[in-house]
Amino acid sequence: MYTDGSRVFAFLTSIVLVYGMYAQVVKMFKTKSAKDFTMALLVALLLDEIAWLNYGITIREWPVFMLGAISLPAAILALTGYLKYGR
Repeated sequence: MYTDGSRVFAFLTSIVLVYGMYAQVVKMFKTKSAKDFTMALLVALLLDEIAWLNYGITIREWPVFMLGAISLPAAILALTGYLKYGR
């Protein structure tokens, strides 16, 4: 019972984090500015999301998998925005 509740809690709190990531990406494209980002951060974020997605698939835990699946596009968009507006 605790494990199931913990999974749901982790998933819901992760949704809040992902929302913040997407909000930042939207802001980047609206303002056409990536001054708050560094290439190192975005590459690390992208690799982190790929690792979590892989880990979620490997251990067959849906909250971990879902977090990676919904966060990876935000990381890709952030890196794309940085390459477009960050220079």
